Amino acid sequence: MKKILILYFSGAGSVSTIVSFMKHKLSKHFHVEAYSLEKQAPHIGNYDAVIIGTPVYHAAPARLVSDYFDDLPQLLQKIPAFVFSAHGLHSLNTNRILAKQLAAKNIITIYDSAYRCPASDGALIAPFIKRFFEFEKGISKKVNRDLNMFLKALKQRPIGASMPKFSFWSIVNAPNKAAGQHFMVKIHMDENSCNGCGLCVRSCPHTALVHGKNKKSIKQLKNCENCYRCVHHCPNAALSLFKRKTPQKLLVYKRKSD
Repeated sequence: MKKILILYFSGAGSVSTIVSFMKHKLSKHFHVEAYSLEKQAPHIGNYDAVIIGTPVYHAAPARLVSDYFDDLPQLLQKIPAFVFSAHGLHSLNTNRILAKQLAAKNIITIYDSAYRCPASDGALIAPFIKRFFEFEKGISKKVNRDLNMFLKALKQRPIGASMPKFSFWSIVNAPNKAAGQHFMVKIHMDENSCNGCGLCVRSCPHTALVHGKNKKSIKQLKNCENCYRCVHHCPNAALSLFKRKTPQKLLVYKRKSD
């Protein structure tokens, strides 16, 4: 039985939702293991194929994903990969950037895809836009089709690489990408709403939040990637991108007043 490894990072939860669906589908015929890159992952070389998932942050893979593969030693044998990204508006060159990085480690992308998912930033900035809270229509059928295409590509001999196409929209988006990568959006806390649970600090994937003078205040460090997990997972909606305005809607929890 072929062994397939799924490695991923999920900020507010969209990527992990897709991974759960993939694992369920593939487990019917393969030995499948899924690991978040926030934890120690097994050696990729012990598997027949790998699936790698990332959210799109500032038109690029999540930093945690890029850092993991930067530190990964080059594999002795080539491993075929399915690369996918989750985006709110457009994936741009995210898959291409990741595929090039993987190629240097002997991980060869043979299939890639992108899925429109709830947007962790758009949901906070423009909560009146419905699509920022929804997965694209027919996403389960699309994921199932992509898995079938990936498995079909695995059967081909020799297995051929398939570099994701260059997105010309990335040229138009270049100023926005540069701004997002160089400027950190400040996250504000409403101490009156905070219950002092510390979930935001404990669950930050980059350990970019620390307690301030007390458990009802936070300091945001420079390594924050603005994945907004802390904002969306706060049970009291105590965190916000706006100093004097609490979030109207969240991707995970609703405000207690709703």
